[in-house]
Amino acid sequence: MEFMTENEYIRQYFAMLEAECKARVLSQPAPTDGKSYCAPKLDHWMGCWNYTEAGTRATEPCPPIPGFDYLQNATFDCRENGTWYVNPATGREYADYSACFNFENAIKEMDKDVIHIYVTIALFCLSFVMISISLVIFFKFRQLRCDRITIHKNLFISYLLTDLFYLVYLSVIHFAEDVVLHNPDWCQFLHVITQYAIVCNFAWMFCEGLYLHTVMMSAFTSGKSVIIACLIIGWGVPVPLTIIYGAVRASLKDNIIACWSSESSFLWIMYAPVVLSMAINVVFVVNIMRLLITKLRQIPEVAQTSFISIHRKAVRATAILIPLLGLQFLIFIKRPEDKDSTLSTIYQYVLAIFVPLQGAFVSIMYCFCNGEVRKLKNSYQLSTISSFRMSRLLSKRAGSFTTKTKMEST
Repeated sequence: MEFMTENEYIRQYFAMLEAECKARVLSQPAPTDGKSYCAPKLDHWMGCWNYTEAGTRATEPCPPIPGFDYLQNATFDCRENGTWYVNPATGREYADYSACFNFENAIKEMDKDVIHIYVTIALFCLSFVMISISLVIFFKFRQLRCDRITIHKNLFISYLLTDLFYLVYLSVIHFAEDVVLHNPDWCQFLHVITQYAIVCNFAWMFCEGLYLHTVMMSAFTSGKSVIIACLIIGWGVPVPLTIIYGAVRASLKDNIIACWSSESSFLWIMYAPVVLSMAINVVFVVNIMRLLITKLRQIPEVAQTSFISIHRKAVRATAILIPLLGLQFLIFIKRPEDKDSTLSTIYQYVLAIFVPLQGAFVSIMYCFCNGEVRKLKNSYQLSTISSFRMSRLLSKRAGSFTTKTKMEST
C-alpha cells in the first residue's frame, strides 16, 4: 500500500499553498486607493504575502511543517518606498520566520525522515535483485516449466515492475524537489503506472490462491483455462481500475499537485478490490487447511496421531502461504489516526520494511528454498564437477600421449 512520509507531506502542502496563493492573491489587481503598496509575493516557505501598505508589517501564520510552531506568526516588513525588506547579508528580500522555527526539532525530523527513505530504497533494491535472480532461474531451466511455475513467474514479474516503478517514483519524490513542485505530466503518469504495478502485484497474489484452491478442489479442471483466467485477472483487471482512478483524480485540482504524492481517498478505487481479493484469499487458505486436515485423516499413519497433531501439521503447511498470498498486508489497511504517536512511527517503519521485502521473502521461500530448484542446483553442480574432472583427465591423457610420441620419435 502507499504511505506518505514527512517530506512528501511538505511538498504536497507547499504545492497546495502555491496553487492557492496564485488564485487568491497573485492574480488579483492592485489596490486603487492611491497609496503605496508592496507587491504580492510567494516566498521560499510558500508564505503568501498580500498587497501590504508601505511602512507597515505583514503577518502570516507559520506553515504546519516539521520543526515549525504553527501557532506562531511569520512577519514581512514593507518599507516606506513600497518594497519588501531586504536582508543586508544576502541582498535578498527576507521574511522573518524566526518565531516559527524550532531548530532542534527540525533536525530530528529531517534525520528521521532521511533514514526512513534510504532504508526503504535499499530494501527495494535488495528485493529487485533477488526477484531478478529468481526469474533467471525460472526461465533458464526447462524442468521448471509447469502451470504452477508459470503463475510464480507472473507474480515475480509483477514484483519486479512494482520494485522498479516504486524505486523511480520514490527517488523523484524525495530527491527532485523542482520536479515535484512543477508537477509535470510525466511525473503524474509515473504515479499512475506505479499504482497499476502495485494492483497487478496484488492481483497475482490472488491468482496464486485461486490456482492452488482450484487444483485442490478439482483435479479435472484444465490447467490452461486457469492460466488464461489468471492472465486476465493479473494483467487485465487492473487496467480499467487504474484508468478510472487516474481520470477521477485528474478531474480534481487539489488531488493532482506534487506528482500526486499525497494520500487520496480515491486510491480506494483500486485498493478496495485489492482488499476484497485478500479477503477471498483468506477464505481460500481456510478451505485449503480444511482439505488438508481431511486428507491427513485418510492416511493411516497420520490418522493414529492426536487431533492436535493433525491440525498442527495442517496449520504449518498453510502458514507458508501467507506471504505468497500477501495476507500479512491486511494488518496495514488502517493507518493510526495520530501521525505523531509512537504507534504511527512503528507503523511507518514496519511498513517500510515489509512492503519492500515482500518480494525478497517470496523469492527465498518459493525459489531459493524450492525443492525442485535445489535438486536442479545439485545436479548442475554435479555435472559441472564431472565436466571439470573429465576435462582434467583428458588433458592429462593428451599430455602423456604427447610425451610418449616425443620419446618414440627420439
